[in-house]
Amino acid sequence: MPTSKTSPYDVIIVGAGINGCTSAYFLSQAGLKVVLVDKTGIASGGSGAAGAFISPKFYKQGPLKELMDVAYDEAMLFYSTALSSHILLKPLLHMSQDENEEPVYLEQGAVVDARAACEALAEGIDFYRLDIQSPFYRDNMWHCGDLQSSHLVLTIGAYPKILPIDYVGLRGIWGHRIDITTSSDVPHIFHHYVSISPTLKEGVVAIGATHDVHYSPFDSDTTYDIESGRALLLENASKTLKLDNIKILKDYTGLRSGSNDYMPMLGSLVDTGATQALHPHLQHGKAVDSKEFVYYPHLTMINGSGGYGFVLAPYLAKRLKEYLVDGIPLDESISPSRYFPRWAKRKKG
Repeated sequence: MPTSKTSPYDVIIVGAGINGCTSAYFLSQAGLKVVLVDKTGIASGGSGAAGAFISPKFYKQGPLKELMDVAYDEAMLFYSTALSSHILLKPLLHMSQDENEEPVYLEQGAVVDARAACEALAEGIDFYRLDIQSPFYRDNMWHCGDLQSSHLVLTIGAYPKILPIDYVGLRGIWGHRIDITTSSDVPHIFHHYVSISPTLKEGVVAIGATHDVHYSPFDSDTTYDIESGRALLLENASKTLKLDNIKILKDYTGLRSGSNDYMPMLGSLVDTGATQALHPHLQHGKAVDSKEFVYYPHLTMINGSGGYGFVLAPYLAKRLKEYLVDGIPLDESISPSRYFPRWAKRKKG
C-alpha cells in the first residue's frame, strides 16, 4: 500500500508510461523514495498502445541514429535481464517503403509486452491515480496535490501540459494496435507499412502503426474511428504478409509524443516568464547561453521519444538516475531548452 500522501518523497514522477515506469524503477533501485502518478493508470496512454519493438534505427545516419544504437544495446540488455519474462526475442526483418533501400535483417530483434512490462517496472513503487493540474514549488518542495517531493519528473508525453512550457516542441502521434489470431505463420517481426509481430501470448499476432499523425483526442471534435483504423491496419499488413482467417481480439489506441526535431528530450525546463524578463533581448533573436536561462528548480522532463519509446526508455531513465543520484550532468544536446530561443523570438511583445 502507498505511504501517507503527507510524507515527503524524494521524487514524484507524473506519467506512468514506459518513461515514467522505467524512471521510477531506476530511481527506486538507487535507493530513492519514489511515487508514480497518472490520471488514468499505468500504461493507459500511448505506451499501452505501442508495439513495443526493440530495434535500432535503420538507414539514416546522424545524431539520432548514433544515440539509438547505444540505446538499443542498453534496452536489449535491460529487458533481457530485468524483464526477461516480458520480452520475446525473434528475428526482425525491416523493409523500407522506399524501394531503393535494401531490406535489413536482424538475427535478434525483440518485442516487449508493453502493459505488463510497465506494470512490472512499477511493482512495489507507490502509485496514485491522480489528475495533477498545477504543481508548484514552495519551501524547497514540489507540491502535487497532497504529494510533496524534493524533485519532480514529468513524463506525460503528448498529453496536456501541466506547467506553462509551450515552447517545448512536441507533436502528438496517434497510435493504433490490434491483437489478432490468424492461421498464417508469422515467424519473424516485420517492419514495413505497419509492424507485424508474434507476441508473448500463444497464437496472438500484433499489428500496429503510427496511424493518424493529425488526430488528437484533445484537438478534435470527432471520435477516432476504430473500425476504419482496423481496416487500414489490415490493408497495410496485407502488403507484407498474406494473413488468413483473421480474428480481431482487441484494439489499443493512444497518443505518443514526438519531438519536432525527432530527438528525444531529457533535461530541465525553462521558466519562460522569468527568463524573458531577465533577457528581454531574446525576442530580437540575440543569442543567450542556455546556462543563463532561468530554470524551474529540481524539475526534469523526459519526452519526445516518438515510436522509439521502449528502446529509449532505459537509456533516458539511466541518464536521469546518474544525474539525480550520481551528479553526472545531462547531455545538453537533448535538453528541452533547445527549443526555447526560437520560441522566445516568435513571442515578441
